[in-house]
Amino acid sequence: MSTQTMKIVAVNTSLSEDSTTLKLTERILATAASVGESVGTEVVTEIINVRSLATALTDMTLTGFRSEALETAFTTVANADAIVSVAPVYKAAPVGLHTLFWQLIDDRTLARTPVLIASTGGTARHSLAGDAVLRPMLAYLKGIVVPTTVFAATDDWGSVEGGRALNARIRQAAEELVSLTASLTGLGVDDLAEADDPESAPARSVFGAVSGERGGDEFDPERITPFAQLLEG
Repeated sequence: MSTQTMKIVAVNTSLSEDSTTLKLTERILATAASVGESVGTEVVTEIINVRSLATALTDMTLTGFRSEALETAFTTVANADAIVSVAPVYKAAPVGLHTLFWQLIDDRTLARTPVLIASTGGTARHSLAGDAVLRPMLAYLKGIVVPTTVFAATDDWGSVEGGRALNARIRQAAEELVSLTASLTGLGVDDLAEADDPESAPARSVFGAVSGERGGDEFDPERITPFAQLLEG
């Protein structure tokens, strides 16, 4: 089995040097690397620390000027095969610094890029914050967000049962991310979904329909099935 490379970039807003947000980010990336290794794909990872860009983001909001560091971060995201977005939740919403990063990036930066949403919080009551706030924002940026969102509450770090449940969610989301990315980029598709598995065929055909050069026009009339043809079944 030949080894191919997949680049996954984590946009992480960790507000301290040793936060649970950073730990969750590292665990997701490690799991994705493990999933990739199992199908002969080398997963290369990188973490963007949004906290270090706080001043640059504020300056861009007020002046429209992008610092060199911010330009580098935006370019890194644009060149990634897949993205992991991880932020702490405060008062039922991801921290504003994290959403500001996505609000200031170019509109089509994530076109046809798989994205995994993850977040941390003190209580499971905030578990839908990522879906409620970030999913529509990342979809607006043309990202393809995987179904499973990973949320880690305080209890998930402090008990065996919580830890097992968190690991299961991370594994599920990482498998979805690597599988979708492989399908869109053509990396290890046959390994991730056996050709003789009838349940995998529809997913591969859907992914194949949107594969191609990132940034293409998905609304090209030549690629749209006529409505009359759809009515025919």
